[in-house]
Amino acid sequence: MYRIRFHGRGGQGMKTASRILGKALFIEGFEVQDAPRYGAERRGAPIFSYVRADHVPINERGVITRPDLIVVADDSLLGIPEAAVLSGCNTSTVLFIYSQEEGSTWQHRLNLGCPVITFQLKADINRRYLGAACVGGAAFLLGKVSSETLAEAIRQELAPLNKEA
Repeated sequence: MYRIRFHGRGGQGMKTASRILGKALFIEGFEVQDAPRYGAERRGAPIFSYVRADHVPINERGVITRPDLIVVADDSLLGIPEAAVLSGCNTSTVLFIYSQEEGSTWQHRLNLGCPVITFQLKADINRRYLGAACVGGAAFLLGKVSSETLAEAIRQELAPLNKEA
């Protein structure tokens, strides 16, 4: 089973990113669960969302406590204990962070034994596309979703937001 958690702040698209990844995995033939978790519904509040995917029915329920992949859209959340970004992180977890700093810097700073991968958006790309970058990176790291399937999942998930669709 694949267990993926997305961490970010309200307005960064993490809830949508998890829905897109869940839809893409479903299209690829997986059984899928995806759900957001957040407190106060306001822009900037810490949120997380998760996806489980497997080729057999998923009987596990609740929050993912041992993630295979943690996707972080806002590296400032790593310093907030209540955000619980590193909860359940172990040596086999991959940490994928949007950050201006190198993965090795985060690995040392957080004293982690797991792989840490960082990415940056190009300066000319609007940060409102951060969720799209996160879901693309997550899909690539999983290696189970083709780019065509990911594009289709994006179309299906975002179509209701387009008044002309």
